[in-house]
Amino acid sequence: MAREESCILLAQDLDFPELVAASGARLPSVVVFRLRDMTPESVNRHLQRVLSQSRQALEEGAIVSVTEGLIRIRTLPIQPR
Repeated sequence: MAREESCILLAQDLDFPELVAASGARLPSVVVFRLRDMTPESVNRHLQRVLSQSRQALEEGAIVSVTEGLIRIRTLPIQPR
C-alpha cells in the first residue's frame, strides 16, 4: 500500500526495512529510528533533519537509518553482496 500511494514508512524496528530490501523493490522508502529518546519531540526533530538532508534519496528509494549522531542512507534496491 505504501508503494502504491507513494508513502514513506517510518519505523522503529528492522522488520520493514528488511522486507523492503528483500523484495528487491525501489520503493517504498523507509526511515528507521534507532534513537535512545523516542519521544515525539525527539523523533520529529530527527525527522525534520532527515527530510532536509535526504529528501531526494527518499523520493528515489532508500532505507535511511537515524541515530542521534548519524543518518545512514542505503539506496534501493539493495544489491546483494
